[in-house]
Amino acid sequence: MRILVVEDDDDFARVVDEHLVRLGHDVRHACNAPQALSQVDSFAPDLVLIDIRLPIFDGNNIAARVREYSSPCPRLIALTAAVDRVDMTVFDACIAKPTSVADVSRALGDSFLRSPLLDDTLVIEQTE
Repeated sequence: MRILVVEDDDDFARVVDEHLVRLGHDVRHACNAPQALSQVDSFAPDLVLIDIRLPIFDGNNIAARVREYSSPCPRLIALTAAVDRVDMTVFDACIAKPTSVADVSRALGDSFLRSPLLDDTLVIEQTE
């Protein structure tokens, strides 16, 4: 699966990227909106993990832009500590930070098993 991680915290992004690569995914990284939108166009990801608090414009705006202009649209999952700021009309799911790699793995599986048109949204809280 092709996955784009949109995250401005380099350390957190590296951990997520490395975990996804170990799972066999083709992973790219963007740290702001222009990079993210460019990567969506050139990389054509199946899934985009997006932080909400980003420079230039936030993850909700990125997700809305991707949903409006990408065809087919990749699955969009918010990966953020700002869960209360996530616009679930543009995201398929949300993972609350801090999170574990197990939660990210579970969200990927659950996201692809659920239909964005028929199912409720998936919100994953950090496990203890």
